[in-house]
Amino acid sequence: MKLPKVFKPDFDYKLSRIGSKHDGGYLIENSSIEKAEFLISFGISTNWDFEKEFINYKDINFLAFDGSIDEIFWKKNEKIAYEKLLRLSFIRYFKFKLIKKSFHQFFNKNNLITKYISKTLENSMNLLDVLNICKYKNNLFFKIDIEGSEYEILDDLIQYQEKIIGLAIEFHECNKNFKKIISFIKKFNLKLVHVHANNYDNNTEYKIPNTLEISFSRDPIPIKKFSGLPHKLDSPNRARNKEIKLSFYE
Repeated sequence: MKLPKVFKPDFDYKLSRIGSKHDGGYLIENSSIEKAEFLISFGISTNWDFEKEFINYKDINFLAFDGSIDEIFWKKNEKIAYEKLLRLSFIRYFKFKLIKKSFHQFFNKNNLITKYISKTLENSMNLLDVLNICKYKNNLFFKIDIEGSEYEILDDLIQYQEKIIGLAIEFHECNKNFKKIISFIKKFNLKLVHVHANNYDNNTEYKIPNTLEISFSRDPIPIKKFSGLPHKLDSPNRARNKEIKLSFYE
């Protein structure tokens, strides 16, 4: 699939894969990790591999935000897992138990706020609310995967971009919001260092991938001329689906 040249990185940069092998993993430019002083993560659900690996890579504090993983969430999913157990599906039940245990070992009231990041949803906060909570004024790294609400905060990211050292963001419904994404890339002063097409969607009906994962860095270090995508560290979000190859046009 082809994207406009605005999506094309200027160079190949030194990247690291942070997070899951498939969905939930992002390619991040190394200097943005090394210079990060605080991690802010929007969107967790049941996968926090990115957050774990990031703070293992760089020993810093973090805050995560997700309004969907409250006590109601855990009770609902425990009921589903128990019903699976009654049907002798032991793997699903014990997998849920391990996820829940791991969640409560990693998150606590000091690093997780069970609110959405949005200007329209109930039980939500906006970006300025988050920055007011965060003690660090600069060198913030953001990971954003909030299922479409990212478009509500793009202007705020631009407004406070001087505080941001790096950003990994997943854009959803790209075919509907393509002009908004292009406008953001042009106004956002951080360099686009990587783009990856999420292959969970059935993209046959679209001109461009309907979900894109894009990474930015304030001061990326180029290593060679851009050599194309996918990157050697890229991996399909859905393992059984083919990776989507990207090219660029003027």
